[in-house]
Amino acid sequence: MIKKLLLIVVIFLGAITFAQSETSWIKKKDKSEKVEKIKKVEKKSSSWIKKKVKENKKEYKIEEKKITKEVKSWIKKKSKDKYLKSINDLPDDAIYFTGYNEDRNLYLYGYVIPDTDSELVGKFYKTSKGFGFFDDGKTTCKIGSTILDVSKNLITARVSGECTNGVKFTGISEQENGIGFGTARTKDGKSKFSFDFGTNKLEIANLYEKNKSNTLTVERQLPRKNKEKILLKPNGKYYALLIGNSNYTNGWDNLVSPINDIKEIKKVLEKNYVFEKILTLENGSKKDIYKAFEELSKLTTTNDYVLVYYSGHGQIKAQQAYWIPVDGSLKWGPDWINISEIDIFLTEIKAHHLAVLVDSCFVGSKFKGLNLIDDVVIPDKDGYEKYLESAINLRSRSVLSSGTSGQVSDTVKGTNNSRFALSIINNLNVYNKKSYPLDLDVLSQLMKISYTEFQKPMYYHPDSWKHGGGTFTFIPKKNLK
Repeated sequence: MIKKLLLIVVIFLGAITFAQSETSWIKKKDKSEKVEKIKKVEKKSSSWIKKKVKENKKEYKIEEKKITKEVKSWIKKKSKDKYLKSINDLPDDAIYFTGYNEDRNLYLYGYVIPDTDSELVGKFYKTSKGFGFFDDGKTTCKIGSTILDVSKNLITARVSGECTNGVKFTGISEQENGIGFGTARTKDGKSKFSFDFGTNKLEIANLYEKNKSNTLTVERQLPRKNKEKILLKPNGKYYALLIGNSNYTNGWDNLVSPINDIKEIKKVLEKNYVFEKILTLENGSKKDIYKAFEELSKLTTTNDYVLVYYSGHGQIKAQQAYWIPVDGSLKWGPDWINISEIDIFLTEIKAHHLAVLVDSCFVGSKFKGLNLIDDVVIPDKDGYEKYLESAINLRSRSVLSSGTSGQVSDTVKGTNNSRFALSIINNLNVYNKKSYPLDLDVLSQLMKISYTEFQKPMYYHPDSWKHGGGTFTFIPKKNLK
């Protein structure tokens, strides 16, 4: 009986063991087949991706050759066009440009007209043709422009030129409604040209003359008495809050310039100017920005001089303006920061002088105030020193923005900085070098000179901030009394 029971147990255990072994084999087989399938899919996917990358590269090269061919065919055509000594002589209804090389020894102006025989890209003709004229009174250039991309009304185009003095250049331009900027390099790579485009001959003519006189550059300097230093004694301390939002996480395009801009501005201020403390915030959320304003408010007293700088996305919704934190949603939501909220923070800052610099699309005019950039009067000679001495002791509340209520560019071609930030950085460096204070009135005028109507700066005193007639002044350390 016992032997029978033992036999039954052995048989039962054997059956279980076999079943488990069979199940294990089946699972192993299924797993192996699954792995093989995954490998095949991955291999196929990888192969497809490589194929597409190769195809895209091939298509890009074909397009590049096509673009080059279109431009070159126009450039190589002989022309009987005579040298035009005046911008006023350029044909009507064209897109006009003026430019200069980085050595500031070559200046040119000219025009392009859409080629109505070329294909349409959206509502724009793909190719434009025209001429450029150097300031030497004899050199002409054939100019060709081919559209690469159209986003809404913003046109990105390749611009090429071939001139009778042997200069050949090619580069990229960005224009909105015929107004914009561009950069190009010569064929040998030794020289870079900067261009401004516009639809108004008079404005281009004025800009051309300013370029030639170098008033476009930061070298402009106010008259001074016997080149003596202007020494100033502020009543309080200088503080700054610099906010740069570049790396967005919720659908917004990333930006190149904001973080680069605040790093460069901080470096210049710390090294050469009278600042007690500079707070920086990179890639700030709404909560981060609130905390930064709170920290700034705790630092300052009613005697102090405060600078706030914001660079990042901005947006308009239902006639309200917003700063966009790095985690802000693509569509409107509570994670956007309404300008009215910023306004509250700023009005609560206890400062003698408060200057807000805004480098952002759409929000330039939204702190509510009259744009004074065309009405600033700067005293000359002895009057300027007295003006600064008085202005530094009067209450000041000012906003200087990179644009009005439209879009502003992220970077200047060939740099990692915005046009707005470059103007600030360059002017701060020049004025420090010349041992001269730089006030916001003067800075607004320097910016006005270097901009076109595509991106026109604004300068105003917000209606509710109780401006007292002063002007925020950057004081070099060597100008401190």
